[in-house]
Amino acid sequence: METTFDPTSVELRWRQRWEELGIGHAGVTSTRPTYVIALPPPNITGALHMGHACGFSIQDTLVRQKRMAGFEVEWCPGTDHAAIATQNVIERQLADEGTTKEALGRAAFQTRVDAWYEEYGGRIYEQMRRLGYTCDWARSRFTLDPEYVRAIRVAFKAFFDEGLIYRGPRIVNWCPRDQSAISDEEIEWQEHRDTLYYLRYPVDGGGDIVVATVRPETMLGDTGVAVSPGDARYAGLVGRTVTLPLSGRQVPIVADAAVKPEFGTGALKVTPGHDPTDYEIGSRHNLEIISVIAADGTMNVPSLPQFDGLPADDAREAVVQALRAQGVVVRAEEYVHDVGHCDRCGHVLEPLVSEQWWVRMHELAQPGIAVVESGEVTFHPRRYRDVYLTWMRNIRDWCISRQIWLGHAIPVSRCGNGHTFAWIDEPTSCAECGDTTLTNDPDVLDTWFSSALWPFAIFGWPEQTEDLQHFYPTDVLVTGRDIIFLWVARMIMTGLKFTDSKPFSTVMITSIIQAADGSRMSKSKGNVVDPLVMVDRYGADAVRAWAAAVGTGSQDVRFDADRIDAYRKFANKVWNVTRLLASRIGDGEVMRTPRTPDRSELQAEDRWMLVELAQLVAGVDESFTTYRFHEAMNRLYDTTWHSYCDWYVELAKLRLGGAVDDVSRNAAAWTALTALDVILRLLHPFMPFLTEECAQHLPDAAPTLQQRDWPSADVRWSDETSLRAHEEVGWLIELVERIRALQQARSTGGERARVSVVVSGELRELPLDRAAVLVSERARAQLVEAHTNGTKADVVSAGGLRAHVVVQAASGGSDRAHERKRMAELEQLIARSTAQLSQAGFVKQAPPDVVEGVRRRLADAQAEAALLRTSLEATP
Repeated sequence: METTFDPTSVELRWRQRWEELGIGHAGVTSTRPTYVIALPPPNITGALHMGHACGFSIQDTLVRQKRMAGFEVEWCPGTDHAAIATQNVIERQLADEGTTKEALGRAAFQTRVDAWYEEYGGRIYEQMRRLGYTCDWARSRFTLDPEYVRAIRVAFKAFFDEGLIYRGPRIVNWCPRDQSAISDEEIEWQEHRDTLYYLRYPVDGGGDIVVATVRPETMLGDTGVAVSPGDARYAGLVGRTVTLPLSGRQVPIVADAAVKPEFGTGALKVTPGHDPTDYEIGSRHNLEIISVIAADGTMNVPSLPQFDGLPADDAREAVVQALRAQGVVVRAEEYVHDVGHCDRCGHVLEPLVSEQWWVRMHELAQPGIAVVESGEVTFHPRRYRDVYLTWMRNIRDWCISRQIWLGHAIPVSRCGNGHTFAWIDEPTSCAECGDTTLTNDPDVLDTWFSSALWPFAIFGWPEQTEDLQHFYPTDVLVTGRDIIFLWVARMIMTGLKFTDSKPFSTVMITSIIQAADGSRMSKSKGNVVDPLVMVDRYGADAVRAWAAAVGTGSQDVRFDADRIDAYRKFANKVWNVTRLLASRIGDGEVMRTPRTPDRSELQAEDRWMLVELAQLVAGVDESFTTYRFHEAMNRLYDTTWHSYCDWYVELAKLRLGGAVDDVSRNAAAWTALTALDVILRLLHPFMPFLTEECAQHLPDAAPTLQQRDWPSADVRWSDETSLRAHEEVGWLIELVERIRALQQARSTGGERARVSVVVSGELRELPLDRAAVLVSERARAQLVEAHTNGTKADVVSAGGLRAHVVVQAASGGSDRAHERKRMAELEQLIARSTAQLSQAGFVKQAPPDVVEGVRRRLADAQAEAALLRTSLEATP
């Protein structure tokens, strides 16, 4: 075996091996229980980002574990056509070529899109393979596949025929750049520093009312002024009218609960055509809707030619100047607020009233609420259940139309006689009157409409295919909290509507990966981390282990490459212990199969390791059940590195080297090999390349660990004798660590202090003489029967074990001087760690393993300080 683990030399080979063995492909004729995940479809033209690496790695961890547990696993991959994103890319290309999509024409534009998909489509699959994902690539789906298009049309027509889809004017988020409506959930909110203007409107009959606004240009479309009910300042004005400056239009003053008395003056100018809140107020009070901003973001006020045609931002300054000239502006002040931007192109969104296609959501939401309230669909972490239910209980109709060229055409036609109808196969005549003069709707569907059908459409719905019957409903959805409303809720509603079944039983919400400074990762900021760069630098296993460690532990995680590097070092630790055992109980390449020992042949440290192993299996199983993979990864890391490598293998090293009788050597070899085998199988779903390569050095290695059974906790090691041995070896380890702490305190530079110990105690399973030898070996201390009379000894104890320890400072220096220096260092460490743990934000937001590390360092420092304090107090 090589001296270090080299990921680049093994990853390609194992990816090819898994595909040759058909790992990932599921059969519909299998009699094994099914376990199904539908991969959240990334953009077909996209590239992996750290969010993908986190969520997809967790999914592959799930499916690998379930295959080993005996399930027929289907992890169905697919990609999304990403309509707006792809259209923006191609439009930028056309602009660079000096042309536009309009000049190109729809047919030629579609040809250009198809060529783009052909060139770049599916590249994300190759990136996914780099991380070792075992999807069922043969069942890969694309949201523009003909079968998928048909499923969308079937769903649309069903909604349309039931009256659940309608067309009408409502206020929408409009992107002037994309010339399309954008859903509420696709808005990127950015902080803006604007000016809040206070404007005086004259009240008819005398007096005035002052309103505050950051958008004075929209006052050209005001149709009312609203105040909070019961606001004493305006009690006498409700029901009267004001005359608007510039336009001279009279509008009413109304009372409405949506007004916040504490904002501005407590009086709100109402522009129903250009603000969602104002639209709702206008609906309640029957206010006129006047649109003064056009779809391209310019002013549409022909009656006021000085403003007509100006971009809205330019019109703002022009309107303010005109209002100042009339003495309307009372004052202006800086105002910081969030403004909605299109999350695809970044342009500021413009609320405006537009004719769109909508889905009535209230009826569809009720079953979706019921399955979550009843526990048929669960969320992990549980807090997202409340997030989902709150949104569903206050759901609004869904705008499903988009005014772009790319995407699924809305399957609706209108004939020359005025009949409007939905269709599945494109018609040549009106279904109602036979008229052949048909006009197809020009809009396309919101991408999330097609995605809402994903869990069942990928398996052939509406046809009752074998795949649909065998693999639907799915089991788990792994996704981010940012698309609970956009996608999760809608899949639940459509699944219940069209299949009479929930689409999945569990929704697992992963952490959001932030930049190192806590900001959002974005290309514009230049802080995006490419997971493939991390793979090249640290190996795919390290990236995957990092994903498990951070993906389920908290809401947001700041990216830290050092944590990935820690798992690279962990991989080397596992590799090195495998290499050691291959040399001690094998020929350097493959280990021999030891004889299974009688229980009486096992030493106390063997039983300790076997109990540790059983506890590890139980703990990892619990973490899988509760979807807390950070806990599983932490357990695997700690048990493998510390319990197995640092303690068991070191305690058993002399026995493995043949310095004892064959019976003892065999027991150590069997225990070491049993533990390594279980650890590799437990670790495999998280770090598949490393574990596969290490497992090939075990006796009678399987072609892949995916064909091995998932370990079960061995109940043989839960008996009283084994548990007592586990306890006593635990005392030994604690004793050694405390002796080492004393030694460290009195060491200087690179020279180690000399230690001698007398070990005593009351043990049952671990012979005292053997305990003394192990303490001497692991603490690098001289074992003596008694200390010289008059020699001062520190008494160190752990459970039923005690040690009288004499430490002679290195270099002949003063013990007390070294102790006092070390004590000062420990006090500083204790103060820092205590302060850190007292910060609620750190404990709540930092990764659990980081918090645990601080707690462990604090406990170790406190234990060492207590020993030193006793020593210093005993001798002046």
